[in-house]
Amino acid sequence: MNKLITEQSDWDELMDIISDRSLTPVIGNEMYAFRENGSMLSIDSYLSKQLFEQNKITDQTASSLSQAVDYLEFEKKQKTMDVIRKLKTIVKDISFDFPILDQFLQIKNLNYYINTAVYNNVLEKKILETRSKPATSINFSLNEPFSDSELGEPFVFNVFGSLLNTVDPALSEEDLLEYTGHFKEKMSEATNIVNALRNKNLLFLGCRFPEWMMRFSLRLLSNEPMHEWGNKRSIIIINDNTEYRNKLINSLKNYEVISYGGNTGDFIKDLVEQWKKRNPNTEKNKSVFLSYARPDMQAVENLRKNIEQIGNITCWCDKEELGLGDNWRQKIVDGIRKADLFMPLISSNSLNHEEGFVQKEWWDGVNESIRRNADKIENKFLVPVVIDESPLYGDAIAKHFDPK
Repeated sequence: MNKLITEQSDWDELMDIISDRSLTPVIGNEMYAFRENGSMLSIDSYLSKQLFEQNKITDQTASSLSQAVDYLEFEKKQKTMDVIRKLKTIVKDISFDFPILDQFLQIKNLNYYINTAVYNNVLEKKILETRSKPATSINFSLNEPFSDSELGEPFVFNVFGSLLNTVDPALSEEDLLEYTGHFKEKMSEATNIVNALRNKNLLFLGCRFPEWMMRFSLRLLSNEPMHEWGNKRSIIIINDNTEYRNKLINSLKNYEVISYGGNTGDFIKDLVEQWKKRNPNTEKNKSVFLSYARPDMQAVENLRKNIEQIGNITCWCDKEELGLGDNWRQKIVDGIRKADLFMPLISSNSLNHEEGFVQKEWWDGVNESIRRNADKIENKFLVPVVIDESPLYGDAIAKHFDPK
């Protein structure tokens, strides 16, 4: 019998499961939503649209990536590898913010994630951003060696592969069928993953597959007969409030499944609020991005120490944050996007460093400030600070930052 999360006692029960570290989230495509023109768009829809545009298809639309891939393979007779190759060029450039996913990852008691999306390494990157700790990950594959010998925490299991890291990610419905057909056999060798999931409660978040696939996934990942759900574990299924969810929940009406009345984003908001209420001292540190010219390093270090003495504030400084071999440009852009405050340090050194790295950072900071204003994010983001005798309202500063 289906049950809705409505009462405080329902949330308390879920918080107890999270506190006991006995909940495994299964992340689906509704969690990968980003802002576009004031509304939320799923990356699944974005990729299907980009794929059709690259193939100059204007007379068809696809509600999901798997539908777009099916159309190209079966109607346009394109080879699977050609479709994968085109998708790889698209996902390499993905650098969106995913507010629902970011919010969910604030819950630090969750360490094992099953990821059903194949969009690059988005989940691993977001875990690193929110926890300052890299996640280990394993990509399931039909045609490549599969080993779970290195299972750390946090851990991500990409059950349908990865567009950039496996040769055979599951994209079409036929791919999904092949994966599920081999999953049980190959998982018998993955003792570490099996043990990590054993008797765990499962939280399916925004997993929108064909109904047959969803039922199959529920059975495979729970690793027990569906009529036994509720005896050993809870099965929680969260989806956006659409006809798809109604059909899915109705098809599972004879089993013990827990769901929620609102959309996936609504559930995550309520979930995080409940978790913060239970764990009041786990607020995320505020982040300040310090943008400066190299000759001002000593002044920057002094400022950094004084700011961080306030408490609950971390300064992002590329001297410390960039490692050998890093994609420094992308890391700087990511650092600016996740910062709570962008602080360009104005001096004769930075102003006279024409068209250098610091000016590129300032440009990125201004653009991020414009984006946040457009999204009606009211917290002040751009705070220029003069650290020498440079005139505060001079033309050299005004051309970068409008003093108004």
